[in-house]
Amino acid sequence: MTCNECGHVRICDREALIHHRTRHRAGLDWASVRASLPCWNAGCGSKHTRVEALPFSQDRVELRRKRAETILMNLALSVLHAASYREKDVPIATPDVRLALRVLYPYLRDETHLRSYWAAAVAPRDHAWDSCHRPYEAIVAALLKCGLTVDAELR
Repeated sequence: MTCNECGHVRICDREALIHHRTRHRAGLDWASVRASLPCWNAGCGSKHTRVEALPFSQDRVELRRKRAETILMNLALSVLHAASYREKDVPIATPDVRLALRVLYPYLRDETHLRSYWAAAVAPRDHAWDSCHRPYEAIVAALLKCGLTVDAELR
């Protein structure tokens, strides 16, 4: 992003920008980000900035691979997220959830969070709030800790 008043240029990570906007309860849609992002130069604070997205790499093959990995990982997370909000009469431990957990295994490099999600999924639920929310949040936190991109609506 470039400040049009002081000329300060800053390259910030998308995840850091999402975290900053969420912490300040600002919108995450691209139009509001481009319109309201302040300059991060000390003392400037101008909201007259130009925000541009930079690609992850200049290599098209690497860009496609990274994009495919991100889409696959976020699709698996959306399956787990939807499963954690199922009614108490609908089972969570289904083949689609099991496949989503297998998809996430190479990204996490540790199966403790995946096993805790599956244990919560197969456990009998007496109430609607007995679900997989905490294991799901642990999986998302572990993915973010590994430096992977998780869509904002899945956090």
